[in-house]
Amino acid sequence: MRRLLPLLALALGACSLPITIGLPDQTLQIPGLLPTGEVVLYPKDPLTFSPPPVDVIQSVEVRGRAVANQSLNATIGVYGRVNDPSQGCTPSGDFYLCPREREEKLGELAFNNSSQTPFTLQGQALTQGVKGGRLWLGVGVWGLPSGGVRLELKDMQATVRVGF
Repeated sequence: MRRLLPLLALALGACSLPITIGLPDQTLQIPGLLPTGEVVLYPKDPLTFSPPPVDVIQSVEVRGRAVANQSLNATIGVYGRVNDPSQGCTPSGDFYLCPREREEKLGELAFNNSSQTPFTLQGQALTQGVKGGRLWLGVGVWGLPSGGVRLELKDMQATVRVGF
């Protein structure tokens, strides 16, 4: 029986195949005057889209590009959640501010004196959100320009790993 386990694992791994789906663009108009401290800013409305037509999702990876309305020299954390941030976070205009330590970090936007950068996101919240067709993407607001910034997450493609 122990000799069969590696063969079974190999066979099940071979059943995994990727599906790519497009996600809608997201624009975040981040105001300049925000509370101090490390908070994550989420829009009030989630990204919504048609989920993949499969039930067994192993993982999700999202690739896209971030575009800012000005040149930045900053690394901005991207966070995700499937639960509505109105529960447990502080409303602030068109956004919710959530304590960073409770949020799942999915990746980073690494601007290097530029207004655009590619990004890759991964994580449990991303996998569950893509599976359900509803996801909040937020950003860490510390280290951003004091006058605010407009940030767009564009051309997002989710590669969904399907299999048993």
